[in-house]
Parts: sequence; C-alpha cells; structure tokens
Amino acid sequence: MQSLKSERGLTLIEIIVVLIILSVVMAFFGNKIFGSGDRVKADITKLMMKEIQQNIEQYRLRYNQLPAALDNLTGCNDVTGPGCTPIAKAESLKDAWGNGFIYQLDNGGRSYRLKTLGADGREGGEEVNYDTFVTGP
Repeated sequence: MQSLKSERGLTLIEIIVVLIILSVVMAFFGNKIFGSGDRVKADITKLMMKEIQQNIEQYRLRYNQLPAALDNLTGCNDVTGPGCTPIAKAESLKDAWGNGFIYQLDNGGRSYRLKTLGADGREGGEEVNYDTFVTGP
C-alpha cells in the first residue's frame, strides 16, 4: 500500500490575511490610479475655458460688444442678425463633467467672468471640486 502524502493547503486565516493585505494596497494605490481621471478632466476644463475666451474675443471683435450669454456664440441673435456664422458649438460650452459654464457680464457689459463649478457641480470645494474662473478682457 502506498502511504498518503500529507498535502498542505492555505488555511482560512492565511487567506484572510492575504485579502487584507491586498485591500490595503488597493486602497493606497487605487485612489492615486482612479482619482487621476478627475484631475485630467480639470485640466481639460481649463483648456476649454481658454478656447471659450478666444471665442468671446472673436465675438467682441466682430460685433463690437461682448455676448450677453454664451448661447450667443452658438447661433444668431438680434446683434449678429439672421444668417450669421456661429463661433462655437453648443457642446463646447460644457465642462469636462458635462456641466454648463457660468457666464456673467460685469462693469456694465465691459468685462465678463467665466466659471466652472468643478467635478461636484456645486459652489465651493477643494481639489477637483474647486470652482475655477477666468475674467476678460
């Protein structure tokens, strides 16, 4: 007769310890890996804001005034007249998270403020939720 060799497997405690170690490693590195997506979107949004600034400047040069609203960049209105050529596309007026940019005229229509509310879409916040704005001219 053959003798049975003892085969040793992992105990339940060893498996639990391995799972805990993997969880700790994923918690540490996972945030760095998966959290970088919103940071990239924040950078893309800043670039989009610069493009909108250029579109606003083009509108100002064409019509000798700032647009009353961002929608004026995408179609015709009383200032541009019928048959105008749109300066921007409607989808370019949303940030990387799909929220519309906030545009307001200041100083009696002589300057403007363009703002995004960040990843959370709410006022205030830190890091990727930070409200970013630019002013012009």
